[in-house]
Amino acid sequence: MATKTANKPTTGMTSRAVIRNIEAGSTAECAGCGDRVKFQAKIRLQQVICNVYVDGRWDRVEHYHAVCYTEADAPHGLATD
Repeated sequence: MATKTANKPTTGMTSRAVIRNIEAGSTAECAGCGDRVKFQAKIRLQQVICNVYVDGRWDRVEHYHAVCYTEADAPHGLATD
């Protein structure tokens, strides 16, 4: 029996954010400032990674510099470790 994904019920999930170290080879762009979230060996910067849900369904992932996320007033909630 085939499963239709278009009619899949919503999960009720909400957007959430976590804070992580920026790893070597990161190619994400900051959703706040638009600059690349890049690794620096001598300075261990952190990023906020957000799973964004729209109407209870996963929509996208957004990356922020930790500072940009704070300046944006934590649009997807308090970032957890």
